[in-house]
Amino acid sequence: MTVDPVARGTGRDPRVEAEVRGAALGQLLAGGPLAESVHVVLVLVVAALVWNSLPQIRTFGWVGAVTAAAALRTWWRLGLGRRAATPEQALRGVRLTVAGVGLAWGFGAAAAIPELGVAQAALILVVLSGIVAGATGTLVGDRRSFRYLLITTLAPLPVGILLQGHARIQSIAILLIALFAWSMDRVHRRAHRTFAERVRASVLLESSKQELASQHAYLDALIASTPVAIAVLDGRRQIRSVNPAFETLFGYSAAEVTGTGIDRLIVPESLRSESSDLEARARSGEIVRVEVERKRKDGQRIQVRLSAAAVKAAADGALVALYEDIGDRKAAEQAMRDARDLAERVARARSAFLANMSHEIRTPMNAVLGFVELVLDTELAPEQRRALELVRSSSEALLTILNDILDYSKIEAEHLELETIPFDLPKVVHATATLLAVRAREKHLELTVDVPPDVPHLVRGDPTRVRQVLMNLIGNAIKFTEEGEVDVSAAVAGHHGDSTSVRFRVRDTGIGISEPQLATIFDEFTQADASMTRRYGGTGLGLAISRRLVALMGGALTVTSEVGRGSEFSFTLPFPVEATAGAPAPGRRASLGGRRLLVVDDNETNRRILRDMLGAEGVAVHEAPRAEAGLAALRRAATAATPFDLAILDAQMPDQDGFELATVIRADAQLARTRLLILTSAGQRGDGERCRQLAIQAYLTKPIARADLIEAVGTVLAGAPSAEGVAGLVTRHSIAESRHTLRILLAEDNPVNQQVATAMLLKRGHQVDVVGNGREAVDAVGAERYDLVLMDIQMPEMDGFEATAQIRALPQGGTLPIIALTAHALSGERERCLARGMSGYLAKPFKAHELFAVVEGRGPDGAEPAAPAPPPVDVAAFRRTMEEAGAAEAVDGILATFVETLPQRLDALAAATAGDTAEPIERAAHAFKSAAATIGARHLAALLEQIEAAARDGDVARARDKLESVRREAQAALDYLQTTGKGGGDG
Repeated sequence: MTVDPVARGTGRDPRVEAEVRGAALGQLLAGGPLAESVHVVLVLVVAALVWNSLPQIRTFGWVGAVTAAAALRTWWRLGLGRRAATPEQALRGVRLTVAGVGLAWGFGAAAAIPELGVAQAALILVVLSGIVAGATGTLVGDRRSFRYLLITTLAPLPVGILLQGHARIQSIAILLIALFAWSMDRVHRRAHRTFAERVRASVLLESSKQELASQHAYLDALIASTPVAIAVLDGRRQIRSVNPAFETLFGYSAAEVTGTGIDRLIVPESLRSESSDLEARARSGEIVRVEVERKRKDGQRIQVRLSAAAVKAAADGALVALYEDIGDRKAAEQAMRDARDLAERVARARSAFLANMSHEIRTPMNAVLGFVELVLDTELAPEQRRALELVRSSSEALLTILNDILDYSKIEAEHLELETIPFDLPKVVHATATLLAVRAREKHLELTVDVPPDVPHLVRGDPTRVRQVLMNLIGNAIKFTEEGEVDVSAAVAGHHGDSTSVRFRVRDTGIGISEPQLATIFDEFTQADASMTRRYGGTGLGLAISRRLVALMGGALTVTSEVGRGSEFSFTLPFPVEATAGAPAPGRRASLGGRRLLVVDDNETNRRILRDMLGAEGVAVHEAPRAEAGLAALRRAATAATPFDLAILDAQMPDQDGFELATVIRADAQLARTRLLILTSAGQRGDGERCRQLAIQAYLTKPIARADLIEAVGTVLAGAPSAEGVAGLVTRHSIAESRHTLRILLAEDNPVNQQVATAMLLKRGHQVDVVGNGREAVDAVGAERYDLVLMDIQMPEMDGFEATAQIRALPQGGTLPIIALTAHALSGERERCLARGMSGYLAKPFKAHELFAVVEGRGPDGAEPAAPAPPPVDVAAFRRTMEEAGAAEAVDGILATFVETLPQRLDALAAATAGDTAEPIERAAHAFKSAAATIGARHLAALLEQIEAAARDGDVARARDKLESVRREAQAALDYLQTTGKGGGDG
């Protein structure tokens, strides 16, 4: 029987109390070095303050006393490790040394105050107050130590104050000292109580975990070693599983009996009718216990005691049958009951735990994250913003841990079920690589993506799990590669009827994996080298989860590697191919068939990918590995009167980069009208302006999806060759569509969740109506016309599923998009929602961009056409602000300065985060944040505020982790300003 940890803790277990004392002592000793250093620094500061107002002998005496007391504490603390002192002796030593420091401060201040003016005396009191206030934290582990410091520091002060005078100000000062001492004692008492209870809770929690693990081990051993023969039957009377005792009793192996009807194996033919009656009784709910005759594999008949019962926790009509020798009947019956009861409890607890943990944590987390995100968009004081950023980062970290634990737990418990929904496979591959492109650019790596045209676009499967595996593999490749490239590809491996097998491959030129380490690379909590966890970070769960996900999807994750040359991870998955509807033709795009293009790129992989993408459209692609060779090819073609229709130039090439080559081309009268497209791995300062000055028609970042490349090339070829200085740059922003307003019905019974979702959607510009249950939702849809419904699943009166069914029965509800909102994150929930007539699914807690992606159709569950994200820089708002201030003419100049200095600011921030000191990071982030906030780059400013807050807290690692997000958002802001001509130098 398990002892309740709470009940056990109320009895003050001596072991628990010993842990509390040990933790208290550890806390006191851990704060020693900092406290001792602070005392010395503070007394030197005080000496500097009173140097001209106090006799030097008294000043030196005070400094010496405090320094000696601090040194004595240091000497005692350092010597504690060499002495075999008990915890009680160590605590006495702490108290005595703390009292010594307090006496040095208190009597020194009391002797100094009569000689000082009121202002200087007040400064000394402020210093002493700071020391006492700080001790509420450094001495939180021991009440007596804090009181010693409080009394020895503050008790002598009234004497010194009275010696200074007996005016009203001295009386007030003494009263304030008394009130301060009383309040600090109360603060420390509460802090000490919290500290002790936290330690007790940690000890009791660890004890409970050990007991639970022991119970699980006991259950597994019990089932495997029980002497009773057990067989589990499904609804068709076929054997699902047996235990070793069954094999011993009847002479069959588990492999022979699994999937076979039990009657044919062990029931004599003359008794099969009776066996069917017994089974019917068992399935009706009766626990059948009878003595019957059965036969072994060798034909021998044996008398057994049969006990059979339906498994109530199973939904598929499972039946468990136990066979025991009649001689051991009573002992076997007891073992059977114990095993059954324990198995049912564990099964119920495991299922309930996964479901309830997800629901109970995600529901309040939705409110926390939603309101924090909304409040952060308002005007806040720095301290308020810092506190809210800490709340958001901590909540997101908790949610990440929860998701990882749920994923691993569902896989371990075999509760994870895959979705089967249509999705665009090449788009998933390109989008996943694009998310990680910024990290590759930061390390100056070439990230390439190759999805040939023959890879089917629309397939059925689980896009979330495919993306999860690719994210892990690409992220690892970037993490463990210092120079070179990371190549991602998806190619057709074979066709099988309506299905196509696609082979995914992620290859890098990183550090590689040795042969012995390859054997354990997919094990849980394992990395190739123990030192890598410290150098590169990570828990070692990613590859283990990826391997299992690939296996669940019908493939096998494999790896080949060579130390120093890189690694290649690959897996092949089968996908049913969906019929695709014809895509609408673009409004202004030239036919590519028969066109001649020149690709100038020093990277062979990039040239091959571009050749394959464009060649599939009927384009004749010519290649040049260097700028010099490319220029020669252009001149030969022009001389032969067969000029190229377009030249695609890589921006980063050795000897001569793409812009330098473009300059030479524009300066050559024979080549000046050549259409040019620049591909870059990382945007640089002034790229947009340089493109306009050189009349470059298109500027795109790698990796680029095939559809985007074809769209851009077709757009460029549809226009006339440009003369120098003409703007008309084609980028991903130039073809973005404007977002349109939607009328949305929100059905949600939780008032907090109503406020969160409504505030997000209203701020986005949508119209929102709110109802509190499913019945009101049905009435609202019947009365009004909506573009979309957000439907909570668990609501009073009528739940989301029933409401969806009734809405679908309405004339206007047949095609109405209905998105499920649920705090359940278990496998199968999404499939269940889709099967009940819903159009999509969004798990709580959700972030604003996740909600917008689903509502506006940019996520896998969206029901409306895609809508672009809001601009990275709100130039209109900035311009309005400057107009109100009468300085509208300065807007363009300020934006141009921001564009020009942004790369420098990024470099400065990156250099600061590369070090181990927080203060340079805080300075760089603060300056960058101010500039971004001024021009309306709010998201960029918020990210920089997070880095600044982390540096202010001394957390360099957390600040460094945010750098990737800042780079991505800064690049988006730079691209936007350059592309729209705001800050690009052209007006």
